[in-house]
Amino acid sequence: MPLKFINNAEQNLVDRFKVKDLASTSADLRHWLEGDFGRYLQIRELQVFQHKFSNLPGYRFLRLGLSEDPETLNCFNHIQRISLHPSELNGAHGALANYIELPLMTETIDLMLLHHALEFSQSPKAVLAEASRVVKPGGHLLLCLLNPFGPMGIAKFPMQLCSGKVQFRFHNLRLGRLNDWLSLLNFHVEGVEHGAYNLPLGHPNSLQGLSRDSRWEKACEKIRFPMGNFYMIHAVKREPRGISGPRQSWRAATSKNYTATQGAKRSWIKNDNLQP
Repeated sequence: MPLKFINNAEQNLVDRFKVKDLASTSADLRHWLEGDFGRYLQIRELQVFQHKFSNLPGYRFLRLGLSEDPETLNCFNHIQRISLHPSELNGAHGALANYIELPLMTETIDLMLLHHALEFSQSPKAVLAEASRVVKPGGHLLLCLLNPFGPMGIAKFPMQLCSGKVQFRFHNLRLGRLNDWLSLLNFHVEGVEHGAYNLPLGHPNSLQGLSRDSRWEKACEKIRFPMGNFYMIHAVKREPRGISGPRQSWRAATSKNYTATQGAKRSWIKNDNLQP
């Protein structure tokens, strides 16, 4: 009996560190995003979207993420704006989809936003590979993730031990690691942004206090301090092509019954006449 209790306790402890399927945790993550700190993150992320990426070119925009906020879609200027969710049809979401098997044809999207869809998925590599499949050559990819070196990332392991809250069950995806993955998928990283430097704790003034531009946050944004709660990667898909020489057309020469031997013979006669 004591051995069984120890095994169960050990299994429960191990399960706290595992990242569950996004379809089963999306409802709890949505409730967290609707809270004060979740709204604070979305406000800061929306500011970056509007100032940096709202005018990216293209016609089709696709968002994979948990937020129901329609403002994230409206800040982009694309004609077709679609949002896919793994389990719920609420807010701005247009359809349900498994993020590792998107119901889209290859190379059809001009701009894709992975809005916290990578770190909370069981297989981030599979999600990123599927995103690469549907993005056009020359298309843009935006990744918005929790920073493993930010306040939320540092608090992850202690909170996993103390509680079973789903918002702390995510993959620690470093910037260098994602750069390697994107390079293998023929993406070139154009830029990186950081933001939301407040601690993931309760605030006496709730959301209003978190969203206020404090001196600390202004200073961090000014020096581009890479320790914010989230970071964004902007990458462009490059299509590799082989090197080929210029093609020569022989049709014009053959149409005049001009052969290589005749040309050589005339050149030899001309040079012979020029000799003294």
